[in-house]
Amino acid sequence: MSKNGELNNESKGRMDLAIDHFYNGNASRIVTCGWPYRKDSNIAICDAMRQYAIKIRDVPSDAIITTAKSRDTVGDAVFSKRLLKSKNDESNFLIVTSDYHVSRTSEIFSFIYGRQYRLKVVGSPTEQTKNLIDSEKRSLIVFRNTFYGIMPGDDESIYQRLCEDHPFYNGVSHPKI
Repeated sequence: MSKNGELNNESKGRMDLAIDHFYNGNASRIVTCGWPYRKDSNIAICDAMRQYAIKIRDVPSDAIITTAKSRDTVGDAVFSKRLLKSKNDESNFLIVTSDYHVSRTSEIFSFIYGRQYRLKVVGSPTEQTKNLIDSEKRSLIVFRNTFYGIMPGDDESIYQRLCEDHPFYNGVSHPKI
């Protein structure tokens, strides 16, 4: 997104696909995730996506839940699960991402949410490049190594590992949570 909170084309594509699923009855609400990652802006990406849905696509504001704690896909899974669990939400989820990111997102969310949830991951079309695909593969290996030895769906162990070993959350790359 821009420093003013305008979504780029890839983020708009993700939101448009999520909103289409919402309006088609495939989702009862939309969850947007993401922190204020830009150094030149204090706007969280989750809020920029929320505003896009409300202002551009007329989604009712009460149909959108946000969490600004996540800094990557792993955080999206961890913090959305914590948020939805606190609301005693249902066990079926549709996750929208970019097409090149579907496989990694599916593995990460399946691991974080565990077997008691039914997840479907769909992707909005993008220009896929070899570098992008290779980056996804490398990131998936890092994810597997970071959470090695933890059972899928073990919320306490996953959160502890996230806080201790993930550089986006343990203070190495970004402030410690």
